[in-house]
Amino acid sequence: MAQLLQENCADMRASAGVVIEYLDTQAGTWQFSLDDGQTWRAVRTDLINRPGHTGLALDRDARLRVLCSGSNREGARVVFHSVQRGHGAGNGSYRPYAPDEREDASHSVALVLCMGAINGVPPAVKVPRPRNKRARAQGLDTASNAALSRA
Repeated sequence: MAQLLQENCADMRASAGVVIEYLDTQAGTWQFSLDDGQTWRAVRTDLINRPGHTGLALDRDARLRVLCSGSNREGARVVFHSVQRGHGAGNGSYRPYAPDEREDASHSVALVLCMGAINGVPPAVKVPRPRNKRARAQGLDTASNAALSRA
């Protein structure tokens, strides 16, 4: 969460965490981790995306990802607001929030993020070029014939 805030909301005051208000379910299944990605729990989008003011409380060191489904791999909409105090034991819980009573620095922010921004960009994988054994053998034959013709 801290990385998402830093990269996309640089002018926002530093926060201790966020309350996720909405996640785009067209993108796939959302998950969060409170232990640096060791375990993942499904986000209850049915709770946070419905009318009313229930959000998912996450501290800034929590992780968020989406398991893509279907053809929408372009981007996903995320709506949240920052909080200035950590959630403590409430980290990872669903809680009501009062949108009209928030501080100026923590108004709702809506972002449309690419999957790489949410899930991280996977490391580049070097795929070896397949070798054509026949062409390689012909190259060796040609080289040996050239060497013999010089001799």
